[in-house]
Amino acid sequence: MPFAYANTGRFVALSALILSGFAIRDGQAQAAPPTRLQAAFMATASDFPNPERGFYHASRTGLEALDAAEMSQAYADGYRLIYARINLDDYRDSDLPPAFLERVETGFAVARAAGIKLIVRATYNYPHGETEYHDAQDAKLARVERHLAQLRPVLYRNADVIAFMQAGFIGAWGEWHTSSNNLTTPENRTRIRDALLAAVPPTRFIQFRYPPYIHDWYPNPPGAAAAIKDNFRIGFHNDCFLASQTDVGTYSEDANVRAGQQQFTDTLGDAGPFGGETCNPADDPGALPRTACADIRAEGARYNLTYLNDGYYRRLFHDNWTRGGCMAEVRSHMGYRFSLVSASHPETAVPGGALSVSIVMHNGGWARLYNARPIEIVLRDPASGKLQRLAAKGGDPRLWLPGTDTAETLKINLPQTLPAGRWQVWLALPDDDRRLQADPRFAIRLANADDAVKGQEWDAATGAFALGTTVDIR
Repeated sequence: MPFAYANTGRFVALSALILSGFAIRDGQAQAAPPTRLQAAFMATASDFPNPERGFYHASRTGLEALDAAEMSQAYADGYRLIYARINLDDYRDSDLPPAFLERVETGFAVARAAGIKLIVRATYNYPHGETEYHDAQDAKLARVERHLAQLRPVLYRNADVIAFMQAGFIGAWGEWHTSSNNLTTPENRTRIRDALLAAVPPTRFIQFRYPPYIHDWYPNPPGAAAAIKDNFRIGFHNDCFLASQTDVGTYSEDANVRAGQQQFTDTLGDAGPFGGETCNPADDPGALPRTACADIRAEGARYNLTYLNDGYYRRLFHDNWTRGGCMAEVRSHMGYRFSLVSASHPETAVPGGALSVSIVMHNGGWARLYNARPIEIVLRDPASGKLQRLAAKGGDPRLWLPGTDTAETLKINLPQTLPAGRWQVWLALPDDDRRLQADPRFAIRLANADDAVKGQEWDAATGAFALGTTVDIR
């Protein structure tokens, strides 16, 4: 005879146990796995700014004179990256005075207050025009090393608002050519590389101008995972991107050699950031600029383009992309572009216990995220608006690679003092630096559409995205 008919009273009691969250195994009541809530999300094609990526604005002044009004306007205009050079023109033959270093420090503070990050390059000259640079002067090797040693404490203190460091120092515009002090010999450029690696905070990449130089040092760049594990810190910036067959001297005149160099930079982009600017090809006779939408689409994706100068060289490139109908795509695809595909988590949890949140994240951008960034689960009391920001373990946004979906299982430890009740569940990607973690201007916005019916939305004031689910804390 079936058990239920043998003892109706016991059947009712056990049914109540099952409904209250217990399962029956071998006649014994055991806790059943909590119900998991599922959520699906819609991506959006809308363009919006995000930290450490996209078109950049070049500051009108050096970093040591960064203008607060200009930076605030740049932020309002949607820029989150500013190119700011450290102007060393007056110090080719002397140490950097304390007052100058203080002004550089102030420049970093101006950037922080404005909500932006910097692409930093130190130079000893900045010639006007693209063919008038042959007489540009840099400094002797010992002076360069001394200046880097002086800048080191300032750079370390301000790592939070440095997006990327460009190598600088050598030659015209700090682009590692036409050095007046023979700094481009293999020995000298390696010494300057080592001084840069010592002076730039270990959490930040240094981008060098010429692929052959990088290849000499690192002939086999690591993949993304190995780069993170080994703290590989080398990237590439191309300041004549798309301008000619050789990108105006960036690559070899020999087509076979050039193809190998381009394959190398393709691989390097998986490990370190790639960015730069387009340029006037006037210095390259017979240049065939690649100005069509098909060119920027193909090469932006191939080389993992993270950022580009928005002000130069617009007439030949940016204006063509606008006419060709792809400018919005270029703007939105530079760097990373994260969107949630799905998420799930238990319906209930207990104070002091663990909460597991599973997500699938899509990166629709051309590049990965290169600087470390934590993942937070934010619990919000819908009545009071009170927030509980909880660090999650188990995922690394730097490994959400372009063109892929990545599944992560995030583990969160709930506070013992977490009040009972239903809490809304949000996801946040704040800045990694403690000085900026609470500033929503530096949080990554997900490329997901708001859905009022599902309760899914981006909140700029919180710097988080609502999953549209709740967890019942009992």
